[in-house]
Amino acid sequence: MRPFPLLAVVVGTSFAVVPGARAAQVTDVADAADGDDPIDVNLELKFDFVNSSALITRENTQAPPDDPEGDVRTADVKELEWQRQRFRLRPRLEVGVFHDLSLFIEWPIVLWDQQTTHFAASTDATNSTLIRDRSPNPTPTVDGWPQTAGAGNNKPEVQGDNKEQYGFPANGYNDWRFNANGESSMYRQGLDNPTFGVRWSPWNNERDETKPTVTLQTDYTPPFFGFMDPTAEELKQEAPGGVSDGLNKFHFSIAMSKRFLVLDPYFLVEYTIPFVGGQAEHVLGQQPRQSGGFVAGLEIVPYEDKKLTQRFAIELQGSARYFSEGRDYSEVSDLFREQTYTDQFVRVGAEAGLSFKAFDLLFIDLKGMLNYDTEHFLSIEDFGKDLETDDNNEIDLTNPAERNPYYNPAIDTVGRRLRIEQSLQLGVQAHVGITF
Repeated sequence: MRPFPLLAVVVGTSFAVVPGARAAQVTDVADAADGDDPIDVNLELKFDFVNSSALITRENTQAPPDDPEGDVRTADVKELEWQRQRFRLRPRLEVGVFHDLSLFIEWPIVLWDQQTTHFAASTDATNSTLIRDRSPNPTPTVDGWPQTAGAGNNKPEVQGDNKEQYGFPANGYNDWRFNANGESSMYRQGLDNPTFGVRWSPWNNERDETKPTVTLQTDYTPPFFGFMDPTAEELKQEAPGGVSDGLNKFHFSIAMSKRFLVLDPYFLVEYTIPFVGGQAEHVLGQQPRQSGGFVAGLEIVPYEDKKLTQRFAIELQGSARYFSEGRDYSEVSDLFREQTYTDQFVRVGAEAGLSFKAFDLLFIDLKGMLNYDTEHFLSIEDFGKDLETDDNNEIDLTNPAERNPYYNPAIDTVGRRLRIEQSLQLGVQAHVGITF
């Protein structure tokens, strides 16, 4: 048996699938010591392109548009159209070590990652709340919040003899990366962190037709490279920023498939647990989001010749993925020069593709994908947290232990918070692999 592997991983925010052989792609594992086939070694290369777009809105306290003299209320106003285009290569090596047991490594390379913004429809410099509040204009203040411009912190600790310097990020609260026309261009490029993992199928439908194929996977991504730092990087075309998030990530999944004539349905459940490493490996205050989801799909195999080891398949897939809240890289991190505390959201997606296997050596895969993120806030940082050691039942902003150093009054205050809407990702993936 010489099945091709599948690796289900998070791509930015999408699922990637490597084409398989006789079983559903989601459960194929390279193996070894299988009769006259001592070992399978699969060398693969994937290219993907994803175009993301969204509308950035902001809360604003104002009178109703149709009643300028009416009572003011908080409304979401359109600010910026945001777009991101990313080109990436993903080399991968998988080696079988025993029956339906393999080890793999995957090392993404971001060829180009560009983010741009411009004013949304009906918005210009005269009515944009972001232009009103951006530098060199003074930072919007909040009663009781003593910092007005940020203390310029650039170390993973609150500074000052009396812990009075807690403003973050280092560039100040409202030094944002767009001009008076709402336009910006930001660039990233480079090697991302590699992923090391193991895959095992304790049950295999090809070995026992009475049972489904069940595949377990666990993998780990260490922070090899310098982390992205939106507070310090230039992000210019001639000096693009890095692409690593500086996180340790543990990923787990379980997948199941069962062949019925020309149909091969499958189902996968997976979860990713990220955590920060040492203080020098991540941005000050980072609290990464956990995520988990499922994939349900169907392979339709209109042509298969087992004698010649040839196979053509059509794949249809749907997915849903939950992201918890956390202080991490968001769509506006590079734009506003800081990580933001983002609300939880769900991403739903669909994929469709074609795969072809030629003999025992070559396979080719091509597919398209569409994802949609539910609307959610991008900046919901709290003032702080009341300690039980005092009896005032309120946050004392003069107490460094109670105030939140990552709170930005310009974008985290109720009535100024940022929100993302109409968030779509469109992408294509091309993949080729050979087996030795």
